[in-house]
Amino acid sequence: MLRALAVSFAMLALTPGPCAAQATPRTVEFPNHNVSHKQPTPHSNSAAGSFSGSGEDSAAENELLQAANQSREHAGAPPLRMDESLREAARAHARQMIANGRLDHQFSSEPPLLERIAQISPLPLNHALKIERAGENVAYAPCAPDVHDAFLRSAPHRQNLLDRDFNVAGIAAIWSKGKLYVVQDFAHQIPSYSAEPSAKLVGRAVDELRQQAGLSELVQVTPNLDQAACSLAKEDRPNAHLLATAYDNRKMITYTGSRPEVPPQAAMSMLRDPGVHQFAVGACFARNAAYPTGTYWVAILLY
Repeated sequence: MLRALAVSFAMLALTPGPCAAQATPRTVEFPNHNVSHKQPTPHSNSAAGSFSGSGEDSAAENELLQAANQSREHAGAPPLRMDESLREAARAHARQMIANGRLDHQFSSEPPLLERIAQISPLPLNHALKIERAGENVAYAPCAPDVHDAFLRSAPHRQNLLDRDFNVAGIAAIWSKGKLYVVQDFAHQIPSYSAEPSAKLVGRAVDELRQQAGLSELVQVTPNLDQAACSLAKEDRPNAHLLATAYDNRKMITYTGSRPEVPPQAAMSMLRDPGVHQFAVGACFARNAAYPTGTYWVAILLY
C-alpha cells in the first residue's frame, strides 16, 4: 500500500542559564490509512545533583506527568494516565538517545514511532478519521525545572503537550553523564472489545440508523462472519468484493475503525435500503502493517 509521508521537525535550544536544554518535537502524517504521529514534552524538579549515579528517575517521570496534567487542566484538556507499557517504550527510546549521544525521533536501529510503540505496548490506539495518532517530544537538560515551561513557550511542543485527543502517556527520564534525557510518548487508548461485543455494538448501530430513517428493523442472523472479518486484516485493507463472492454476491459492507459501531458514510444508503430485511455482522480486532497498534475490522452482510 502506498502512503504519503509528511514530516516536520522543530528544534528548541534554550538560552544558556541554570537549566539550559535542547529539545525537539515531530509531527508525522500518512494521509491515506494515515498515521499522524505527534510528539509530547518534559518538566521535573529533579536535577543532576539530586540524583545519584545514572539511570531511570521515576520521580522525575511522575513530576513530568503532573506538570503536563496541570497545564492540560488550565487549557481545558482532559488529564493523561501514565501507561507502563508506553513508559517502557519511551525508556527504550531514551536509552537509544543516550547510546547515540543525541536527540532524535528515530535511529537506524528503530522502526517508526507507532511500530516502536506496538512492539512493546499492547494498547489498542485510536486512528480516528483513518489517522493513527501517537506523540513524542524528546529533550535533554542538566536539570529539569525549566523544561516544561520552555515547551509551553514553543508552539509545536505546546500543541503536542495540550492535545485534547491524547489520554495516555509514557514518560521516560533517564540520567546519563549529568544530563537528564526525557521522552514523552502520548497516544489515545480506545476500548478493547472481543468479537461478540463488537458485533452487538454494530447491530445496535444498524437498528438505530433504520429507526431514524423510519424503516423496519432488520432481523439479525448469525452466520459466522468473524473469521471473514479477520481475513480482511491480512489484506491490509477492507475489500467488500473479496467477501461478497463467498456469499452469493449479496450486499456486503466492510470497513475499519477505532469504533466498530460507526459505519462509514458511504455505507448509509445500503443500510437504509428498504429492500433489505436481514443482516449479519462479523468483527475482529487485529494488527497489521497498516495498523501496527490495531483496529477493528467489520463486515456487514445484507439480505
